[in-house]
Amino acid sequence: MIIAAVHPETLQQPFDLQNVHGPRYAAFAASVFVAILALVPVAAAQSAHRPPAEQAKEPLASPAELELRKRLDAAQAAQRSGDPAAAAQANQRLIALSLRELGQLRLLETSLSQAIELYKRSLDFEDVPDAHVDLAIAELQANLSDEALAETDRAIAADPGNARAFGVRGRVWIKKQEYAQAAEALARSVQLDPAAENDVETLYSLAICYLQTKDPKEQEKASAVFQRMVRAQGDSGSLHVLFGRAYRDADDMPSAIREFERAIALDTRTPHAHYFLGLARLAVNEWKATPAVRTEFAKELEYYPKDYLANYMTGFLASGDRNYDVSDRYLKIAAGLDPRAPEPPLYLGLNAYAQGDNKTAEEMFRKAIELTGKDEARSNFQIRRAYVDMGRILANSGRTEESEVYLGKARELQNKTMELTQQNVSAMALAGGAGSAAAIMPLSRQSEAEAAPLPPGSADPFARVDAAVMARSNLSPQQRVAADAQEKQLRSVLGLGFNDLATSEAVRKQYAAALGHYQEAEKWDASIEGLEKNLGVCAFRVENYPEAIRGLSLALQQNSADSPVRAMLGMAYFGAEHFTDAVKTFSPLGMRGQQDGAVGYAWAASLAHLGDLKQASAVLSELEKTQLSSNTLLLVGQLWIELGDYTRATNALHLALQADPSLLKAHYFAGQAYLRAEQWAEASAEFQAELALDPADADAKFNLGFVNLQQSKTDEAKAVFEQVIAAEPRHSNAQYQLGKLLLDRGQVTEAIAHLEIAAQLSPQTDYIHYQLQAAYRKASRTEDADRELSIYKELKARQREKDAQRIPSP
Repeated sequence: MIIAAVHPETLQQPFDLQNVHGPRYAAFAASVFVAILALVPVAAAQSAHRPPAEQAKEPLASPAELELRKRLDAAQAAQRSGDPAAAAQANQRLIALSLRELGQLRLLETSLSQAIELYKRSLDFEDVPDAHVDLAIAELQANLSDEALAETDRAIAADPGNARAFGVRGRVWIKKQEYAQAAEALARSVQLDPAAENDVETLYSLAICYLQTKDPKEQEKASAVFQRMVRAQGDSGSLHVLFGRAYRDADDMPSAIREFERAIALDTRTPHAHYFLGLARLAVNEWKATPAVRTEFAKELEYYPKDYLANYMTGFLASGDRNYDVSDRYLKIAAGLDPRAPEPPLYLGLNAYAQGDNKTAEEMFRKAIELTGKDEARSNFQIRRAYVDMGRILANSGRTEESEVYLGKARELQNKTMELTQQNVSAMALAGGAGSAAAIMPLSRQSEAEAAPLPPGSADPFARVDAAVMARSNLSPQQRVAADAQEKQLRSVLGLGFNDLATSEAVRKQYAAALGHYQEAEKWDASIEGLEKNLGVCAFRVENYPEAIRGLSLALQQNSADSPVRAMLGMAYFGAEHFTDAVKTFSPLGMRGQQDGAVGYAWAASLAHLGDLKQASAVLSELEKTQLSSNTLLLVGQLWIELGDYTRATNALHLALQADPSLLKAHYFAGQAYLRAEQWAEASAEFQAELALDPADADAKFNLGFVNLQQSKTDEAKAVFEQVIAAEPRHSNAQYQLGKLLLDRGQVTEAIAHLEIAAQLSPQTDYIHYQLQAAYRKASRTEDADRELSIYKELKARQREKDAQRIPSP
């Protein structure tokens, strides 16, 4: 902590102690706390917020819950043991599992970005293969395929036998339409996991990949996989519907028809069997409905009258037959079964328009356009038909301007339609998606594997899931209640885990890490007893004063009689240069605060910064009545300099030197006090004593030169300034004083060189600009002189405003 050197121009100005609470003070304040400012205990060994013991005996439903209870018990035991390292390790394991469990909950709630962040954070505490797999699943659902692949790589590198990792890896390759690589990964997953023989989903995905390679040998493997599924699950119509869909998606329509027929032979009431058989026959008949096709759809409706697909297709075919009454009846049923699908209102609108009912047609078209939204490519841009007929309806009703908008959109979509070849359209239709003009199967009815990725949502891992994201999760009310209960439990466990981890770190003086973990604890559960105090203490220890103020202020609100917290809060305000708040906070401490080394000093210094020099002197006088360390006396001496009592300043500094003769800067500041008192011989002796302790102290050497200058020892002063500049060319004060000395000797050119450097190094120092303008004027550089004079006047005016603000109100 160094006070700026004193210059003649500043002797009559209020002393500005620029670094009164700099690094030296911070180190001092962090180590000195005596009397009432004893270190606040970081945390109790046990939190009163722990779940009641009887809760530990409750039966848990899943292995994950059992493991969570096991880790919670281990963390509590480690905390009771008093071993901070063991407590840290146990709580890290507890946190890791809790974060993964909350990530799983976020997946169920479709908050994908939050799930990703939670899984990533869990890996910071426990880097295990299954956590990487969980993260890969979340990234896959968020359509981050490359990131998901990277996570499976990490899991497999750590555990080459991890079947889950290979399974997820296979699904990523499916999403990337790299079916050979997908098949390889899924086959490996099945090989590694004996239970995979009964895993229909994995086996089915493997078979689909074999079929999609279009390799006859791989297709044979697909058939073998289908047989394994039959052996594992038993032969059933539903399995053969799945097989048929796989063949259909691979453009093998004969095999698809065979499987659908087999499903019906096994059980004529197999769900969707008649529908898919009718759809397949419709596709191979170039989308012309035969009696056999219609019979299959009718059979599906006979067994399942509320089936969306069968109702929609029946209504669609009847619309093509211009049998509008029948078409409307089935389309309305379909619209009721799936209100999100745009196809039923589109064809209801087309039916109405064909019958001259423009009012109904317009209503249905607008609804279809709204439901289609940005998915305009759906069913080969089928929504263009709504735009065409809407344009005509609007034109015929005199709404010409709006009509042009719709017709323009229709032309745009028509152009996009033309870009698709009939071959591509047929391929999409055969795939059973929304690729035909008939909208054979709307996207909203596809299987989950075919569905578009969900929007990721908020990425804040601490936030609760918002209502819009929760709504798309399709959780039942009962499931939402269960999810809320699980989240409440996990938030409590995470709060406790982070709190106890932070405590173990604070005990080992790892304050920066502890602060971060206390902050995380607060975000999970702010109700933990003593959390704000502990957070504030750690923030103060690492000189994060804004955060210390926040935490300690909250703690003081909870207990205004907590003197140690009040003292530390005042110190934090002082460290943040909020001097008014510091004085207000210190005042209730009374005499006890004034007689504490760190508090008394900070209190007096705050008052001095506010211009209340009388009260600052009173506080400082009380402080001096106590036994103070040499470091504290060093600070007290500096503050007496600022208060203008140079005798008391030198007394304090000499007492510090009596206690510690090698104390750096004590002689320096004593020299500063004598310099201000214009006791040149004493000042010179102090600066020489400081240089004896530290010959490299450029400021002490500079001030020695300045004292020489005041004693008219200009040659000695010049030599000293040159020595300072040789050691530290960026010492602006030495550059200034040497420039001014040279100017007085008439060496204008040399003076300008040094003064220009000083002005560059300290552009906000007014008197440097004043001397520089004088030098320019002597060199007949009038324009430069006028510029520097203008700068000087502007800086001087600012200083007068600042000084006026420092004067306390009467």
